[in-house]
Amino acid sequence: MRVRPMTTSRQGHPWLLGVSMASAVCVAYLVQVMLSWSSVPDRSLYANLGMIPIGFAATVVARSAALAQKDARSQWAWRLLAAAFACYCGGDILFFVYQNVLGQSPFPSLADAGYLVYYPLLLAGLLLLPRQSEKRGRLGLRAAVCVVLVLGGGAAVLEWLLLPAFQSSVDDRLAFALSVGYPLGDLFLLAGIAWTLFRRVAGRRAMVLLLTAGVCAGLVADLVYGYQTINGTSQPGGLSDALFMVSWAFYAWAAYAATTCRQAGARVALPAPEGSA
Repeated sequence: MRVRPMTTSRQGHPWLLGVSMASAVCVAYLVQVMLSWSSVPDRSLYANLGMIPIGFAATVVARSAALAQKDARSQWAWRLLAAAFACYCGGDILFFVYQNVLGQSPFPSLADAGYLVYYPLLLAGLLLLPRQSEKRGRLGLRAAVCVVLVLGGGAAVLEWLLLPAFQSSVDDRLAFALSVGYPLGDLFLLAGIAWTLFRRVAGRRAMVLLLTAGVCAGLVADLVYGYQTINGTSQPGGLSDALFMVSWAFYAWAAYAATTCRQAGARVALPAPEGSA
């Protein structure tokens, strides 16, 4: 019997079209934001609608990645990641309903419940990803990069989000709790992605880099949104929404990368041609 490697390109192909189309929606929105083709209300509508397909794509493909993993730890990691994406996508749907259908303020609302649950689920999924053993010589440099990432991002969150939230005179306790909870969630995710980079997930470099890019894009989006809100310059369908959409796109492609490498190293026994040894 001759053993041949199983190809992976066909296995990931069913999701390629869906992720590509959802990413195309994201790119179209980014173009119209940069060129200011539409009015502010239209941009708000496009942003809130555009979040849904790319979020749905990331959720579905992440669930597929969970089903495709070979070890139980990776399966549970991607189940948690898929659950995190589902909660955030649910929040986006409720946000759209409140703002564009009912004409109500989406903050605070039930949409925040989905957004807040996203943080611990995503953190748990990141921490469960299996690590790869490596020589200690390379750990020092990666540890330094992770420390810089956490300290730099933490300082930005503290300066632009947490301190202004504590110094604000908000009478609504729920709104105050949410304004503090989101920055804290960003800090936890930043620490989680730094820990994931430090441990180096086995055989999935592209996936981890895409997850890192998604977390960082979401963090920058929160910083931009918080800074603009504090200074009274926030507009619906602006830069922060574009960055949130970019974060979704990175998550979708990270899930797709996990599905395409799911059978790396797998082998299928095929009959050897006649006359072969």
